[in-house]
Amino acid sequence: MKRVCLGELGFASRDEAVRFLKRLWREEPTPCPFCGAPLELLHRRAKKDSCDWQCRRCDKTFKTIHLLDEINERLPH
Repeated sequence: MKRVCLGELGFASRDEAVRFLKRLWREEPTPCPFCGAPLELLHRRAKKDSCDWQCRRCDKTFKTIHLLDEINERLPH
């Protein structure tokens, strides 16, 4: 699995990126930004948290804490 970086997602604004992360944290059905397949919790059985997500179709991992750090570094208010 390949970890996704903020630059790959191509968000137009900070608000758009934060909305994407909030959808994941609320565990709302969210399509993969690359292929449109539904994202799934990465640690479904090991631990119950909504921080890491994966797309099984394109084999990418979305680590929300790392993405949030990148948002704060690259997309200031």
